[in-house]
Amino acid sequence: TPHLSGQFSALSVSRVCSLIIEVQSFLGVMALTALVVAAVLEERKDAEEKIKRWNAELEVRVKERTAQLEMTNRELETFSYSVSHDLRAPLRSIGGFTQALREDADRHLSLQGRHYLDEVQSATHRMAQLIDDLLKLSRLQRSELKRNRVDISATVQHLCDTLQAQHPHRQIEWIIAPEVQANADGRLLENALENLLNNAVKFTAKHAHARIEFGVSKREEQVVYYVRDDGAGFNMNYVAKLFIPFQRLHLADEFEGNGVGLATVQRIVQRHGGNIWAEGAVEQGATFFFTLDGEK
Repeated sequence: TPHLSGQFSALSVSRVCSLIIEVQSFLGVMALTALVVAAVLEERKDAEEKIKRWNAELEVRVKERTAQLEMTNRELETFSYSVSHDLRAPLRSIGGFTQALREDADRHLSLQGRHYLDEVQSATHRMAQLIDDLLKLSRLQRSELKRNRVDISATVQHLCDTLQAQHPHRQIEWIIAPEVQANADGRLLENALENLLNNAVKFTAKHAHARIEFGVSKREEQVVYYVRDDGAGFNMNYVAKLFIPFQRLHLADEFEGNGVGLATVQRIVQRHGGNIWAEGAVEQGATFFFTLDGEK
């Protein structure tokens, strides 16, 4: 009927208009989404370009820094050679002339004169040893770290045997923890242990019977190695000075040394990513603890 036909037409138009509005809304959303995506992609592209530029700049800086470090290392090597050569030359002259004077004029020298010559030779020897220790300390910073599995107990046993042979009249009780191993540079670790054990032997020299121990323990899941002695010990108020080169907590006429040994040990431990510290008391001995990175 005409009435129904008109009603249907009105509904159809209304439905079509509604669909058109929905399509327009959808297209609007799609357009907005496309704009957002385009903006995000543009930002991402800009960010990627910035990252590329930063990486390129960083690579240039790394190369420049590496070149500077290599140049510094070469300069240090040259300086070390110069120190070794230029400082040793006059020492050799002093030592040579002192020895010649002793051989040629010894019978004409008084006891005091001979004593003076002894002092000159002793000072020359100490200076030569100081130069050697300084060069070793300098090279530690530049030497390549080569890690492998090290039998520390065997290394300590070898060092103790050597030290006992060097001090045949000393009564030393050596206590060595068995089967202790670590992932470390064997050469450097042996150097550190040698310094610590030498230290223990030196500061127990006034004891008729000495006790020196190498051991291992755990603190907060970290493996801690230690060298302990029952010697002269030290005042804990001055513990911060122990690892500073040329710092000594005892008089030179009490115990020989130049204060470089413990500084060397600290450098070696730090090269391994570890820490070192000490505990002690006057006339009650000392214990030196150290860790190595990765040992748990």
